[in-house]
Amino acid sequence: MISSMKVMWSKLESQPKGVFYRNSLVYILLAASIPGFMIGLLVYHFATNQLQDDISDLHYQQINERVQNIDDQFSYLEMGLSNWAFNPTFGYRLQTLDFVYYFQETWDVTKSLVVMEGSHSLINNVELYIEREQQPILFKTEFYHLYDKNTIDYYKQILQQEKRMFWMQDQQMGDSKNGLTLLHKIPGESPIPFGVLIVKLDKEKLMNLLKTMTPYNEGTTFLLDKNYELMLSDSSELDPLQEKLIEHIKTSEQTTGQFVTDYGKESYSVSYGVFKRLADEWIYVSASPMTLITTPVVTFSKSLLWISAFSLITALLLAFVVSNTMYSPIQKLLNQIDPERRQADRKRKNEFQTIREHWTNISTKSAELEQKIETTLPILRNTFLMQLLQGHIGNLSEQDLERRMRSLYWEVGTHHYTFVHIYLTGLHRIDQPMTPNDERLMTFAAYNMAQEMVSAQFNQGYALNFHDLSLGIFIIEANDKIVQNEQLQQFCERYTHTINELLRLQVSITISRKTEELRKVRNLYMEVERAASYRQFLNQNQLIWMEDLPKEFTFDDIDYPFDVELEILQAMRSGNREQVLELLRRFIEAGSMQKEHVAQQNMLQLLGSIQHMMLQSGINPIKLFHGENLYRQLSHIRDPKKLLRWMRDIVIRPYFDELENRVNAQQKGMMTQIIAYIHEHYKQDISLDQCADLVGVNSYTLSKWFKQASGVNFIDYLTELRIKKAQELLRSTDMLINDIAQEVGYQQRYFNRIFKKHVGVTPSEYRSSTG
Repeated sequence: MISSMKVMWSKLESQPKGVFYRNSLVYILLAASIPGFMIGLLVYHFATNQLQDDISDLHYQQINERVQNIDDQFSYLEMGLSNWAFNPTFGYRLQTLDFVYYFQETWDVTKSLVVMEGSHSLINNVELYIEREQQPILFKTEFYHLYDKNTIDYYKQILQQEKRMFWMQDQQMGDSKNGLTLLHKIPGESPIPFGVLIVKLDKEKLMNLLKTMTPYNEGTTFLLDKNYELMLSDSSELDPLQEKLIEHIKTSEQTTGQFVTDYGKESYSVSYGVFKRLADEWIYVSASPMTLITTPVVTFSKSLLWISAFSLITALLLAFVVSNTMYSPIQKLLNQIDPERRQADRKRKNEFQTIREHWTNISTKSAELEQKIETTLPILRNTFLMQLLQGHIGNLSEQDLERRMRSLYWEVGTHHYTFVHIYLTGLHRIDQPMTPNDERLMTFAAYNMAQEMVSAQFNQGYALNFHDLSLGIFIIEANDKIVQNEQLQQFCERYTHTINELLRLQVSITISRKTEELRKVRNLYMEVERAASYRQFLNQNQLIWMEDLPKEFTFDDIDYPFDVELEILQAMRSGNREQVLELLRRFIEAGSMQKEHVAQQNMLQLLGSIQHMMLQSGINPIKLFHGENLYRQLSHIRDPKKLLRWMRDIVIRPYFDELENRVNAQQKGMMTQIIAYIHEHYKQDISLDQCADLVGVNSYTLSKWFKQASGVNFIDYLTELRIKKAQELLRSTDMLINDIAQEVGYQQRYFNRIFKKHVGVTPSEYRSSTG
């Protein structure tokens, strides 16, 4: 043993492990020498003295868990049948319905029965009996007229039962596949039912379910009614073991319990209990032979005692092997952190000291990045809000908008949004003449004051500078901390007072309604801009609440779907033809609910907005439509379907055809620009979003175009370019690998992994092979 220890220690010294590894292995060797023998003695003691009681208790616990599962299965069947009994499909009409003439209703009943049969694996078949004056009907699952008197009497006896829903043993026609039967009279709500839904359960599947209470597929399991009569068993008659168990249970004062009994040469652990089913009780009994459990364990415990003695000798050798495995994650982490770490450093420095130094370095870089984010975050937020208010990202879903706002460190989701519009007035009262540049300076000063006051007043508030003597304030408030009108009133009064004192200007403030949807923020902005035009033309401070405007000053009475129009224009700008057609259908459906002249005016207004959007996009409508008077054509169309067809064929299709022609030419120029940009800036941290902003498209569109133009996606192209540049530097220069990694835009720990993934060897191995 001592010689083995010396050999292991010499190997340990020769391997490139650190100080922490050597110290830990000493403790492992000491700890591994003691427990094995103690475990063997304890297991043998408990296996021979307490195993039988413990196994019996364990069996009882397992039975209770599995009984609960079986009870849940029966409850599910009862609940499902009860729901179906109240279904309108099985209503009063079935009593008088002509099932031949009314084929669809007959088909609905048949489908419902088929669905019920497939709703649970225990169901064998489902029947529907309907009592009628002329001739009773039976669905099974198709319907039949019943003529056999015995069969009719069987179903009438069921219908005459006092209970509305009950279980029974199925004895009809001696069907061996049917076990228990669950019945419910229909209609479910009727005091005088005329039919019954009959769910017959598969006996074999029921027995398989009950057998789960005997974990080792030995022994017996059966089901009794409250009179101790056999309801369900493998055999139709009781065997001697079952009779003995029933007698024992009858004499017991408890309805649920466990006991151990001997039968023949076996000892059985018996558990029994009660299923309470629809004002009835069933008794379940499960008996498992204990020797199947105890014999292997006792034999194993004796063997374990001898094995433990041998384990005590081999523990030291095994500890050495296991310690290498335990150390492997640390070794991998060290190799990833510093693959070029020298052997001398490994013997001198604790591994966790190296990890701590690396972590400190990462923390420093993280702090620098956070500082950069804090510097650029206001600009990014301002850009996003401007795009949101101007409708440039109106095609995004609510989830996409929330995701973008979270990326800008806003808390959104279950929140309300409010928009405040501020307009500076009274500029002409200043003594000196004001230039446009002076107006911008005034607006900027007012914006800075607003931003400072908003940050102090609201948890999430942001000011926007519109550079035309007007500002906007966007407020996000959690549902459980909604900003009250009194708080907004106080803020507006303080801000107004500050502007009056410092800039000697008046302020007109319009406060929007609240909304829970980001997609409606643009609508709030449009509303407050319109509402601001209703301010009094006076040189005094004014505060307008959208919630308090009388009806004639609000826009609720305008029967024009502005939001749908905005979505149509956004979808046309983004080139989504299918979405445009769907939105047009919504627009026309909204108009079809109004008077004809109002709907007609709405369509003419939409046509004007579309043509205005085309002009903004650089497409001349007159040239596109060959000088046709579209307004005159549209004014003669009244039918909604013809309107949709006309807009699709005459307006939308030519626009998208022209747009696709322009996009193809534009796409080539953009790809040339992007690829040149990548080759020029690959050393920097560039991204797909950054390149998309460079050419003025969204990242999804750029990704699709880039794949079409180059055959690979953006990140693969950038990675391949950087790896090729790194290979050139490794072959032609003596630069350090860390410097090369930074030269091609990577940190070293990522560079080594990516380089090996694409080239097959590490940078050091590549340099050696090419040197």
